[in-house]
Amino acid sequence: MNYGFIIGSVQQSLIYHILAVIAGWFSRQWQRSPIIGWFLRQPGREDRSRESIFYRLFCLLHRLLNKLCCFLHLDRITEHSVFRKPVLWAGLALAAAPAAPTMGVLALVLVTVCSLALTFGCDGERKLVFFPVNKYVYCFAFVYLVSAFTSVTPAASLKVSAMFCAFSLFFILLTNSVTTYKQLKVLSGILVFAGVAVALYGILQFLNPSGLRIGAWVDEDMFSIGFRVYSTLENPNVLGEYFLLVIPLCVGFLFSAKTWFQRIIWAGCFGIMMLCMVLTYSRGCWLGICLAAAIFMVMYDRRFILVGVAVLIAAPFVLPDSIMARLTSIGDMSDSSTSYRVSIWMGSIAMLREFWFCGVGPGQAAFNKLYGTYAYGAASASHAHNLFLQIMADTGICGLVLIVVIVFSAVRTLATAVQNETCRENRMFQTAGIAALAGFMVQSMFDYTFYNYRVMFMFWGFLGIYLLFTKLHREEAGA
Repeated sequence: MNYGFIIGSVQQSLIYHILAVIAGWFSRQWQRSPIIGWFLRQPGREDRSRESIFYRLFCLLHRLLNKLCCFLHLDRITEHSVFRKPVLWAGLALAAAPAAPTMGVLALVLVTVCSLALTFGCDGERKLVFFPVNKYVYCFAFVYLVSAFTSVTPAASLKVSAMFCAFSLFFILLTNSVTTYKQLKVLSGILVFAGVAVALYGILQFLNPSGLRIGAWVDEDMFSIGFRVYSTLENPNVLGEYFLLVIPLCVGFLFSAKTWFQRIIWAGCFGIMMLCMVLTYSRGCWLGICLAAAIFMVMYDRRFILVGVAVLIAAPFVLPDSIMARLTSIGDMSDSSTSYRVSIWMGSIAMLREFWFCGVGPGQAAFNKLYGTYAYGAASASHAHNLFLQIMADTGICGLVLIVVIVFSAVRTLATAVQNETCRENRMFQTAGIAALAGFMVQSMFDYTFYNYRVMFMFWGFLGIYLLFTKLHREEAGA
């Protein structure tokens, strides 16, 4: 079949030209919009940040560390040692997170803290990496720490708050550990291959499910699904949330590849992870990856809007019945999973009407202590099954506002970088970052995506990875 002739005929058709004119008009209005113009004017430049209390505290700590390291001669003793390579420890923590135990990941984070502190102490000229989102991340960690002391179960909440503080501040550790564009690309590649390994293990589970949790997480009265894979992350929804972060990174490599061999490798990685994502049968994650794909492709080329419309029309005729049944069940209250979540949301909202300011405190113990009083339809739950409701339950309105502002600020930084980027390769990764955040937030509407500490940790780590693509290449090109 002559596909070139077909494509050429479509492009010369009257309908195509009409659609192209309409799309072009909307594109120009979008670009001229004062709201979009404001969004892409990134405030809070680095020179202004030097006046903040966070930067002054850092400078004080930096001077003290530098004096201590000089006094102990650590700058000479540890020169060229592995102890002064924080990128190694930060990268190891992030790459191992899908398979390592939570406490093992925390141990690697603490090693990264020590390595980075030693690196700053031995280098008095080293500067703290700036992103507009930094101050909000500090505030988010601080709010979680304070919330432990206002909790209805302070002792139990303090442990949860400590984990949230350590893992959210890993964003700061990572962005200060990765110092070159080469390091960033290598670490990103390792993360993709780690995702492929996790996906392969999940596919093996599907092919040989004996001894595994068959039929778990499925309403067997509505669906004929025998098994949902969960790989190393213990839950299919959690596994899907991980793929929402790593698959866009793989797409960034695929679209920035310079040779066909590279394209084949990254396309294979993408296909393996997407297959495992499908086998999770996680509807929220499917919606998330579809939105991520739509955002990436439209930002890559607006003409893909037409392709998207064609895909939506063709989907019911080409997708397997099991997948279509899962997709069409979204919003169906006869599905026990859907009705269960809606009941929990209503109970959580009823509880937050009284505890909206400070929340009830971080963690399952605090939530369980009060939720039962407000439970709707006698639905029991250990969390709110919604990231935003749960953060508000943990910390009150301050935490909710901060997580929204963090996502907004990160997307704004990435979108501004895409607008001004001259390097096509870099632009692909920046676009992938926007897509990943959008997809993850869609799933966060249907599940508490920070419930699994490792996924919460990876969210902050991947946020750092994507934002570093807005800085390192530009800095090295300007050097």
